[in-house]
Amino acid sequence: MAHIAEMQLSHLRKIRHHEPTLEGRAHVPIEEQTEMTRSNRAELDRLFETFRKTCPNPTRRDLMRWSAIATAAVATARFGSASAAPGGRTAAVVRFQDDIVTDASLTIPFDPYGQPVTLDPHRTVNWGPFWVMFPNVWGGLLRYDQNGAVEFDLAESSELSDDGETYTFRIKPDLTFASGNPVNADAFLFSWQRALDPSNLSPMADFMSLVEGYDDYIAGNSTDIGFEKIDDLTVAISLNDAYTFFPSMLASYVWSVVDPAVVEELGDDEFVLGGAGTGPWQFSDFDPATQLVMTPNPNHWDGNSPSLSELTWVFLTGPDAANAALEMFQANEAISADVPLSLLETVNGDESLSSQLVRIEPQGSVRAIGMDFNQEPFNDVRVRRAIARAIDRDVWANEIWEGTWAPGTAMLPPVLGTIANYTSPDGIGFDADDARSLLEAAGFPNGEGLPTITYFQPSEDSDSDKARAAALLSMITDNSGIEIVHDTSLTMQQIIDQTADNGGSQFDIVWWWNIYNTPHLLSVVGAPDAAAMSGVFNWNGELEPSGDFDPGAAATSFQDLVNEAEEEQDEAARNEQYAQAEQLLLENAVYVPLGYWVQMYVQNPALQGTRQGPWTGRLPVLFDKDVVLAQ
Repeated sequence: MAHIAEMQLSHLRKIRHHEPTLEGRAHVPIEEQTEMTRSNRAELDRLFETFRKTCPNPTRRDLMRWSAIATAAVATARFGSASAAPGGRTAAVVRFQDDIVTDASLTIPFDPYGQPVTLDPHRTVNWGPFWVMFPNVWGGLLRYDQNGAVEFDLAESSELSDDGETYTFRIKPDLTFASGNPVNADAFLFSWQRALDPSNLSPMADFMSLVEGYDDYIAGNSTDIGFEKIDDLTVAISLNDAYTFFPSMLASYVWSVVDPAVVEELGDDEFVLGGAGTGPWQFSDFDPATQLVMTPNPNHWDGNSPSLSELTWVFLTGPDAANAALEMFQANEAISADVPLSLLETVNGDESLSSQLVRIEPQGSVRAIGMDFNQEPFNDVRVRRAIARAIDRDVWANEIWEGTWAPGTAMLPPVLGTIANYTSPDGIGFDADDARSLLEAAGFPNGEGLPTITYFQPSEDSDSDKARAAALLSMITDNSGIEIVHDTSLTMQQIIDQTADNGGSQFDIVWWWNIYNTPHLLSVVGAPDAAAMSGVFNWNGELEPSGDFDPGAAATSFQDLVNEAEEEQDEAARNEQYAQAEQLLLENAVYVPLGYWVQMYVQNPALQGTRQGPWTGRLPVLFDKDVVLAQ
């Protein structure tokens, strides 16, 4: 995991069946609900009467929302609740005191992967687990759903200027922090400027780098920054250009609002325990070495779980963390646990555990091979394509990785179809005969005469991961004749240093997570001037043609297409531009996709109403009012 974070820089992280607008979640129409008995109908009538009294002039949207909520509650009372299903589908939640446990405490295993746990959203490093834990306490204008789509949090509406460069947000009225102090435009500006303090810049500041004036501001050369208070409940953010993916940046936790009064009173070190957040929970106790405790925020704008009174996040790290979490789960000491490949046999061999196993779909990350255009033999596209043709992805995913990956030839993971209505073009599939033909055309029949190719895998990786990588390299050799040396003697840092010294990484296996509500990940990983490409795999406009392929011209066209896509407001047009760009990337084997990680976990079925997806993994997107512990 450290290898991934280092190689992918600040963009690695972990993502609605609708266009990811900011309009919230869709609701199930009443017509699709199960037919109810007369007693159920009476209960539904009672709920609607309550609705009419509280909302005398309902809109059609109000009626649809209450129809879905009321019918779901009644149907659940008749048929019972089900736990969250893959893909973030959420079961209805029973709202009656005799059907749920009240005043319940949950213990949640939490692996920070060796990173120190800090609770300040403006001072915490960009590391996966914090993205999922923090929204329970810290809130911003926008937030992610379980798939990584963007939805409103503390904002109630937004407007985009005609040039696409200024976002104006209206803050929900009457919001307060857990402290009871009001949430307003001044609090947002205070918080954002705190994150960009030149003397104490947030490690996550890169997610604010598109704001107008950013560079001079963080350098201390100017006090002008593209944040503006329009009135007490309205803020505007001006960017240095139009970026359609900006809402995904804005949903990250560095944009969280904190209570200025609490920060001033308690100081930077203690304010996190002072009710300075807006989420459904607040931090109440913290031991950086062992655990943190959350208790409900009594002032949360959307209410609290009627069932849960305390969340204890127990820190587990190191190679035995997953096993320790599963043991806690089996002993009923934890509500859920991740199931990595190392524990899959154990889970499948236990009838009780296997019945609780959840596989998350669609997948939100991609694993791929990257090769340096500046290092032989990968300056020849035909050799690169031969590598792609030599890989049987079904075998790689289902035999080498035992079904914990889904095979794939596209660079963007399947979740982009869910949150952006995006369809990737087909990549280069398995064909061993074509792999050998390509090599022969490049002057390397059966791999003869190729220069030495070396895959440097970090020595820190587990023995099982090294064995699976070796199996992939052996497959490539068997199907093409290309031999690849497998060197596991260097640490991750030594590999990074070596890449810098060589000006590129000859052959590597990389892992990318989607965090965007458009196909912008394609630009992050493939644009010639991107940090992941320049000085690493070196796809650029200066490359010479090889055979029928012109990677230099393709790189220039790719950059033009993604530049246009990132300013295009029409989704269909934008997706077409991204698809053309991805086609160029795949044709030139800039990356050779292998497949998409299938996240798995077990969860106590008594925990109801959770929403998990590829963006969140095992942890629910929020322990909100819909999450209860059933009897």
